[in-house]
Amino acid sequence: MTKGGDDMKKTILSVGLVLAIFATTAFGAAQKYTCRVTGKTLDKCCCEMKDGKFYCKLTKKTYGECCCDK
Repeated sequence: MTKGGDDMKKTILSVGLVLAIFATTAFGAAQKYTCRVTGKTLDKCCCEMKDGKFYCKLTKKTYGECCCDK
């Protein structure tokens, strides 16, 4: 066994791990929503359709359009 080969494997694994963490963080950040009414950041949209209008679960009010932005 050569020490150089072991060091190279560790370096490749370390770089791969760092890239995986960055990819996971970037993907998670891209999936966040912001409620325009409350200003809260959410993992999923707080609006649902109710009687043909958008109902915000946070404010418990209906709106003509969804109050969430990506």
